[in-house]
Amino acid sequence: MSFMININKKKNTMKAIKTAMHMPTRLFLVFFIAFGLMLSFPLHVAAQEGQEEKKDEDPWADADFPFEDETLLVFFDTNQEISALQRSTNERINETLEQYGLTRQRFDQIARASQMGLLQDGAFTNEEIEAFNQVAPQVTEIQRETQGIVQMIVQEYDMSMNEYREILTAFRQDQELQQYVTHLARERARERILEERRQEAIRKMEEEKNQEEEER
Repeated sequence: MSFMININKKKNTMKAIKTAMHMPTRLFLVFFIAFGLMLSFPLHVAAQEGQEEKKDEDPWADADFPFEDETLLVFFDTNQEISALQRSTNERINETLEQYGLTRQRFDQIARASQMGLLQDGAFTNEEIEAFNQVAPQVTEIQRETQGIVQMIVQEYDMSMNEYREILTAFRQDQELQQYVTHLARERARERILEERRQEAIRKMEEEKNQEEEER
């Protein structure tokens, strides 16, 4: 079914036009909402050198979550890649909308109005409606491509989509879990820094030892 709408049709054909217009738009919105639920929750962790715990006791010693620490770290890594992909997708969508003279905000407003059957209430110009119907299929295609890449990323980390969604849902709803995942990622980053320093110290010791032997 075409997304194109001839806005200059006579009044006696307007009802048929509205029906043809609303059906693909609703399909687009259903996909848009379902896709949005899959998108990641951005996480940012910075390992600070020399950072020390203020307390000797582990504040998470009694933490009890339904996921293993290793699983949460895999989720963190997966989510980092999906977050970057999400940003790239949003940029592509915004650039596509600009080609049709629409902003993301205006596009979303038209989509919601169409879903509610309010597209012809005078809030939008004929040019905006026509642009929306031309660009909506392209936006949907971009989202479908991104959804496929998301599935590949999740699989590369040996997770299922159901497992990723389950953790993502819990993560969004539980602030304590968010803090715990951030804690795990920060601790892992700190341990990596310490290991790199240890390896560097060993390398220097070996170099100094070899140099002393050569000087003898």
